[in-house]
Amino acid sequence: MKQLSRMPDRQQGSMYSMVVVLILVGVILLEVLKIAPAYIDNNVITNAMSTIAANNDIAAMNIRDIRADLYKTFTTNNIDGFSMENVVVTKENGKEYIDINYEARKELFYNIDAVIKFENRFDKF
Repeated sequence: MKQLSRMPDRQQGSMYSMVVVLILVGVILLEVLKIAPAYIDNNVITNAMSTIAANNDIAAMNIRDIRADLYKTFTTNNIDGFSMENVVVTKENGKEYIDINYEARKELFYNIDAVIKFENRFDKF
């Protein structure tokens, strides 16, 4: 009868595997933490525009007034690097929309950047 081979009490390489996995998880977490502020800023921008649309007669407002109201909110919420020229009024099929389209660039490491593109559209009633 054949004798079964015994399993080692401890598997080889488990500590090295664990270190590699922890390093990978750490790098991924670090990169997510670098990119997350761009999405948080976009959330503030869309909420500010929705608030302006809900509280004001946005149909009667011109683009300068809309940008001024947005600028106040951006200053309060410390939104940096956003150009107010990204806020434009467009007409499509006889309806007016307010478009806030922009890109956010975040440095990941060395010379590798992440470019995040945001396209937001709001009805101008």
